[in-house]
Amino acid sequence: RLVALPIGNGELAVNRERPNEFAADNWKRALVSETIVKPEMFDKADGQFDIAAPTDLPQGSPFYCREGLCLARHPSGAIVAYVEDRKNTWKACAFADLIVVNDATAYDACHNPLVVVVTKRQLARKGSAAVFFDPQSVTTPAVIEFAVDGPYRPWHEQRKFSREARGLPPYKKPDKSDGKPAQ
Repeated sequence: RLVALPIGNGELAVNRERPNEFAADNWKRALVSETIVKPEMFDKADGQFDIAAPTDLPQGSPFYCREGLCLARHPSGAIVAYVEDRKNTWKACAFADLIVVNDATAYDACHNPLVVVVTKRQLARKGSAAVFFDPQSVTTPAVIEFAVDGPYRPWHEQRKFSREARGLPPYKKPDKSDGKPAQ
């Protein structure tokens, strides 16, 4: 659920207002960043942030979020999108180079080899992902490396049993309000 990218000048942009401190500290150390830049949230009535023109974002822009979609621009020029729900993935297909979908039931809705889509299911199975953009080529898709890629080691076997790894939606407690009194 946490996406971070270096945006230059020792800054690391994150897509959550309250990022996990442990992960953020590790990323700051690995990416030689000093400052965490939290996202700017906009609501529908604001009108200040128009997702219809994300290519207007300057390179090195932090995350701007609206209606379950967050956008940022890497210093290489690549546009990174974070989507809460698979139903909104298509909104980012036209312009994003990387789309992270926080939904285990999601799939690659873009069908474009230049757009890399990472789902919650992939992350549950393979662990965290490091994505590398080629600053020299716009036509080269991003390269992705997962923490646990390849055959599972014995200590990774549990990964395939989580709800997310099986492509299931989050668990919801059954509604017990059927109107009958308890006996």
